[in-house]
Amino acid sequence: MDVNEKLELDKKIREIRVERYACQSIAKKVLPNEKVSMCLRQMNGEYVDVHKHKQTNKAFYGGLRVCGRVWTCPVCASKISEKRRKELQLAFQKHKSQGGKVAMLTLTFSHQRTDKLVDILDIFSKATQKFFRGKSFDNIREEMGMIGRIRVLEVTWSNENGFHPHAHIALFYKNEVDMNLIEDKLYRLWKAACAKFKLKVNRQHGLDLQGASEAESYLAKHGKWSIEQELTKAHIKKGKLKSLTPFDFLREYLKTEDERYLHLFREYAVAFKGKRQLQWSQGLKKEFVIVEKTDEELAKEKAENSDILGYLDWDQWRQVLKKETRAEFLNVCETFGFDVAVKTFCKHNITIV
Repeated sequence: MDVNEKLELDKKIREIRVERYACQSIAKKVLPNEKVSMCLRQMNGEYVDVHKHKQTNKAFYGGLRVCGRVWTCPVCASKISEKRRKELQLAFQKHKSQGGKVAMLTLTFSHQRTDKLVDILDIFSKATQKFFRGKSFDNIREEMGMIGRIRVLEVTWSNENGFHPHAHIALFYKNEVDMNLIEDKLYRLWKAACAKFKLKVNRQHGLDLQGASEAESYLAKHGKWSIEQELTKAHIKKGKLKSLTPFDFLREYLKTEDERYLHLFREYAVAFKGKRQLQWSQGLKKEFVIVEKTDEELAKEKAENSDILGYLDWDQWRQVLKKETRAEFLNVCETFGFDVAVKTFCKHNITIV
């Protein structure tokens, strides 16, 4: 990467950070009584400390409360999802090094504009549980030599068809199998599970099963997206064409100030509150020696190998909050230094370590 490419990349990263903090502020507006409303705003002590990572040269805050809400906080979701991606990457590598295989299973169902998200999400959850239980699935699991699975819950929205909950599941298995035959068997199970809860599915869109190499090729073709990224970061990325992700609602409101997007984000937040975004089957993390950590624990973790640039007292931090310049403050710290950032955004004297 040459100098110009590096400068362009740094610029893009800073633009994304500004957007994430701005979207978090919109989430605060929509959900004033939820933890996202205080995230990276409320101080834990007398000062806000500003750090700079030694390897990446990226500035970040310490001494602030974080919410750890992967569904509703764009800032925490980015940090948590990156760490979850590394967990998945480690699991994939260990499994494949032992001769194992990974398949990507997608479950969905037919939906329409008038469906309420909280209702169809509940029914979809029940159908998914039904699908994975019973002798029929146990037989498929034995045939594949399946040792476990990782499920991610996702939702998109379109003006034509409304909310679209669906699940991506990584299947960890060992045996050589006919994937087309396995897909047919799984579809019959999925169709029966959906029928029990009056969900409609069809063969073309209800279930999809791909081997790891096929899935990787498809995802790479559509934007250099890996399986672990699809499983952990799908709700963060921007939607394609007329399909929007939940954080797209916040982005669209920033551009248009259309109140409809606030209502959609609120409906989504209420429906997904308390749901697990990423779920490993029992014993799978232990199989790959991966430490169990909550989303909030990951959000609170500080980057190693960083330097303290300085401290902001309450009055200085209040001025940064009032002007909604949290991201811009960090950008100036990276480009011109902490003292220039304080002079730019705060009136009081600087505090430098």
